[in-house]
Amino acid sequence: MGKRKKWLLISGLMLVTLLIVGFGFGLGSKKEQEGEAARVGAQAPNFQLEDLSGEVVELKDVYRKNQLTMVNFWATWCPPCRREIPEFVRIYREYREQGLEILGVNVWEDSSLKQLQAFVAAAEMEFPILRDVKAETATIYQVRAVPTTVFIDQKGRILEIFVGALTYNQLQTRLDRYLP
Repeated sequence: MGKRKKWLLISGLMLVTLLIVGFGFGLGSKKEQEGEAARVGAQAPNFQLEDLSGEVVELKDVYRKNQLTMVNFWATWCPPCRREIPEFVRIYREYREQGLEILGVNVWEDSSLKQLQAFVAAAEMEFPILRDVKAETATIYQVRAVPTTVFIDQKGRILEIFVGALTYNQLQTRLDRYLP
């Protein structure tokens, strides 16, 4: 076999391999295929996660009871997350009586449960903190970076997905828009 034919054969095999691999990645996960992936305007994928005391919290039970639910994906090692925590604490204290709930979903964490509990207590995080130990919820919500905040209405519809740290003013603007 000549050099040219060998090169064409190898190139063809590489192209076929790349197409197969690319097609496989393009299929996405089964949940994404079933329309369960999180996106603005869609129904928020439900999840059940344990809080820091071991109680199971289910998303649909939370958003049905509140006017607005913010699901904030965060980690203790994340500097932008640490910067926005006081903003979330302040906004929660001011707006929870108006129907706001915040679920802090701790993800990609290497701290122990006791370390996490100590961090949350020191930061005065009064809203529920949930542990996504296997990052399954973060995967369903396609979280690529922390912090990421998902705004969900009382019917479970995703109003907005914001990647990055939010300031108090940014939070207040959104609550003025999303709370009745």
